Amino acid sequence: MHSNDEAEAGVTDQASVSGQSYYYAAAFALLLFILFFVRLGSARIFDLDEGLYADCARNMAVHNNWITPLLNTHPPFNRRVSFTPFFEKPALIYWLGAIAIKAAGVNALAVRLPGALLAVATVWLIYWFGTKWFNKRSALLAALVYAACPLTVLDARQYTTDGPLVFLFTVQMFSFWQALTAHRRGAAALRNRYVVIYWVFTALAILMKGAVGMLLPPIVFAVYLVLHSAAVRVDRKRGVRLRGNVQFNEMKSLIPVVKSLAPVGALLLCIAIAAPWHYLVWRAGGRDELGHTWVQEYIIRQHIGRFKGLDKVHDAPLPTYFIYFLIGFFPWAGFVPAALRLTRGASAEQRDIEKYLVIWFWVIFGGFSVAAAKLPTYIAPAYPAAALLLGRWLDCAWNTTVNTAQRLTFQRATATAAWVCGVLVAAAFVGPHFVPKSAPIPGSLVSFVQLLTVTLLIVSGVAWAVSRFSATLPTGMVIGLLTTLVIVLAVAGSTQGYADANRLVIGPYQRTASAAEADAQRGLPVIFYHIIPRRPSMLFYVDYSPYEQKHRAFFSWAYADPVPHGGWVDVVTSTRDYRRDLRPRLGKRGVKPEVLREERGWLLLRLQVPLR
Repeated sequence: MHSNDEAEAGVTDQASVSGQSYYYAAAFALLLFILFFVRLGSARIFDLDEGLYADCARNMAVHNNWITPLLNTHPPFNRRVSFTPFFEKPALIYWLGAIAIKAAGVNALAVRLPGALLAVATVWLIYWFGTKWFNKRSALLAALVYAACPLTVLDARQYTTDGPLVFLFTVQMFSFWQALTAHRRGAAALRNRYVVIYWVFTALAILMKGAVGMLLPPIVFAVYLVLHSAAVRVDRKRGVRLRGNVQFNEMKSLIPVVKSLAPVGALLLCIAIAAPWHYLVWRAGGRDELGHTWVQEYIIRQHIGRFKGLDKVHDAPLPTYFIYFLIGFFPWAGFVPAALRLTRGASAEQRDIEKYLVIWFWVIFGGFSVAAAKLPTYIAPAYPAAALLLGRWLDCAWNTTVNTAQRLTFQRATATAAWVCGVLVAAAFVGPHFVPKSAPIPGSLVSFVQLLTVTLLIVSGVAWAVSRFSATLPTGMVIGLLTTLVIVLAVAGSTQGYADANRLVIGPYQRTASAAEADAQRGLPVIFYHIIPRRPSMLFYVDYSPYEQKHRAFFSWAYADPVPHGGWVDVVTSTRDYRRDLRPRLGKRGVKPEVLREERGWLLLRLQVPLR
C-alpha cells in the first residue's frame, strides 16, 4: 500500500512538472508573439533596404520573374525600359518575400512574415541546442536573452537579409559542432547527417548573402580547431592562452578531421543548390541603374570591392562595435564579460562547448571590429553564442547561493542598462532643442519619446536597486525586469511608434507617390525629382514605373526624349527642393505647376514641359 502511495505521488509530481512546462511554453510563446508579431504589418514599408527588397519581391511575385530581381523604375540610360535589375543581393531573400506575397497579398505583413518566423526558428534552435549542451533552464534563459534584445526584435520586424542570415548561420554553427562531436565518437552515420545539413544551409546562406554565408563559419571552425589542437588552456583570471606553440604535427592531425567534415559529395551538393541561380541570372543579362552588369555589380563591386574596403560609407572607428553591442544586446550586454569566462566545475565536454561558443563570439565580434565598414547588424551572428553563454551563466547563478562576484556582475549589468536608459532620457529631453526650426519634431512625438525613456529608466533603476540592496538576490525578478525593458520598447514601437512613422515619416511621401497613380494609368510620366536619400519604398506602393531623377537638371531630362501627352508630366518631390530649386527653374521657363497634393513636406505637381 505504501508503494502504491509513492507511485501515485510520483505520477502527481510528473503531472505537476508537465503542467509547469506547458505554462512556461505558453508564456514564452506569448512573449515571442508580443516581440515579433504584434502589429507586424501595421507600419508601412521602411527605407532604405526594406524598400529595395520589398519592391523586388513584389515585382518577382507579380510578374513571375524568379531569376532577376527588378525595381519598377526606368533605368536612366534607357528610359524606354520600365524595370531596372537590382544586383546587390542574391535571390533567396526575394524568393521568401515573393512566396509570402503570393500567399497573403501585396502588403507589409506578407513581406515581413518570413523574417519573423525565422526569428522564432532561431530562438527555437538556441533552446533546442541549449537543452542538448547544458540543461532546460539554461536553454530557456538563453532563448529568452536572444529573443529579448533590440537587434533581434528589429531584425524580426524588418524585411532584410540580416535576421534570416543569423538563422542560417546558427544552423551552420550547430551542425558543424554536432558533426565534429559525432566524428570524435566514431559515429560516422550521425556525422554524415550533420555534414549534409551544414552544406545545405551553407548553400542557402550563399543564396541569402553571397560569399559571406560561405566564408564566415569556416573561419570560426578553423580558429577553434587550431586552438583545440594546440591544447588551449582557459584561466578564469587570465582568459584564454596557449600552453605552447602550434606544431606542424598538430596541424597535420587536423587534416582527417577537415576531410571528414568536407567530403566531396557534400561540396557538390552545396554547389548544386547555390550555382543554378548564379548561372541563370548571369545568362539573363541586363544592367542596373548604374549601367553595371551582374558580374560588375554582384561579383566585382559587392564582393571584391567590399573585401578591398571600398565601402567607405559605413567606415567607423575600431571601438564602434562595443557601442553597437551595448545597444543591440541591451539590456544583457553588461553580463557578457562574466559569461565569456568558462564555468567553474563544469564537465570537460561542457567546457569544450563553452570554448567553442567563446571563440564563435570573439571571431565574429573581433573580425568585424577590425574591418573598416561597420553596421550594427554585421555582428548579429555572434548573438546566439552570447545568448547561450549568458543562459549558462544565469542558470549557474540561479542554482547556487549568489556569491560576491555574481552579485557584483548583476549590479554592473543592471547599472549598465540604467546608464544606457539615462543617456536616452538625456537625448529625449535635450535633443529637440537642437533640431532645426525648418524641420521641427511634432510635440506629441517628443512627449511620447520622453515618457518612453523615463519609463525605461525607472524599470532599469528598479532592477539595479534590487541587485544592489536585496539581502537575497532574486535572480528571476531581475531577469523579469530586464526583459520588461525590451517588451516596453517593442510594444511602444509597434503601437505609437508605428503610428507616428506612418503619419509623420514614411507615410507622407508614400501616399504622395500613390496619388500619381491615376495620371500614370492615363500615360503621363511620373518623375521622382531629386529625392535624396533615395526612398525605394515608394515603388512598393505604386503600379507604375517612375523616372527617378537624382540630379537637378530637370529640363535636360525632359528634353532627352519627346514627352508624350502634350508634354504633361507629374512630379513628386519635397517641398524644400521645390521651393529652393525646382520652382525657380520652372519660373524661368514660364511654367506654373498645379499642386495636386501636399502632405507634410511632400508635393505632387502636374506641369507641362515647354518646347525648347
